[in-house]
Amino acid sequence: MGCDVAKFSITNGVVNTFVFTIKADGSTLPIDITNGTFTATLVNLDTGDKVVGLTDVPLNKLTPYASGKVELVIDATEPDGITTLVSERGSKADRYYVKPTYKLILECVGTENGSFIAKVPEIYVD
Repeated sequence: MGCDVAKFSITNGVVNTFVFTIKADGSTLPIDITNGTFTATLVNLDTGDKVVGLTDVPLNKLTPYASGKVELVIDATEPDGITTLVSERGSKADRYYVKPTYKLILECVGTENGSFIAKVPEIYVD
């Protein structure tokens, strides 16, 4: 899995779209995801609780399937609890920097790499 940004941030009040590239073990080449299933779960770092509305969310497979790209859409405008994502900030002396409040767990099952889990250990909300 590759990530091109230094911080993984979710913006409250808008639709957030994230694209992940699933790569073969020990390689920089993407895998064919035609026969795979991919789900995402957002977990609160403080409590360990799964976020309501963002548990076992199926990821959209993008074509061509050989590109290994899957898409996660988080609609932070929905009234089903997703808008309650917590944003935590540092003190005024530290310029109100954003602190990570969640982690993302991607569960992947495919024919090329088998079953595996990928994690984004720090998710920020602004």
